[in-house]
Amino acid sequence: MTTIYYTFCEQLPEIEFKKAVSLLPSHMQQKLAKYIRWQDAHAYLYGRLLLKHGMLELGLEDSLELMEKTKYGKPYFPIDSFSFNISHSEDYVVCVISNDEKKQIGIDIEKIKPIILDHFSCVLSPQEKKEIISHEHFFKFWTRKEAVIKADGRGLQIPLNTIDTAKLSVKLDDDLYYLSKVDIDEEYIMHIASLTNIEKTDLINCSLITSTTEHT
Repeated sequence: MTTIYYTFCEQLPEIEFKKAVSLLPSHMQQKLAKYIRWQDAHAYLYGRLLLKHGMLELGLEDSLELMEKTKYGKPYFPIDSFSFNISHSEDYVVCVISNDEKKQIGIDIEKIKPIILDHFSCVLSPQEKKEIISHEHFFKFWTRKEAVIKADGRGLQIPLNTIDTAKLSVKLDDDLYYLSKVDIDEEYIMHIASLTNIEKTDLINCSLITSTTEHT
């Protein structure tokens, strides 16, 4: 089963913000305190609380203290058979959780906005360059690429122009990743990448603070 939990990145009143931050482990609270922009701090907070909420909904151990990181910095939980990934863009924060036995999954969401396409040609494959005719096309490919490298776990150590996402499957070394588009808002594009072909994804809007504190 694959579920995407999402919430709006809205600034909380100070009392509610502090209450929500207190639900995070101390090392996450310390990291959050380093953010200067409220948008960045809230996106980090919401992402971790969405993960906590999703784990509880799936009957999993919800202690964020147990989170570890690979040598490439990808977070994971060593004791539970599930995978997750978090992304955010302007108004939205999203967290995908899958209990599929193949544990690699990635998600990326981006708001469609005007860009100078020539500035990003270096990240596109030759086929992608041929197919781009609008900003929406660019963000389609960009979210697919980001989802793949986040699922793989090595991030930007993989040159983006070597990942051809013109089709809905991507071969990366010995792995074949399947891409799925998930509709959330007409002004945004979101894709997930997984080692299994996901036919159905549940998209759940979380009332984040209420739903999280009810379980604590």
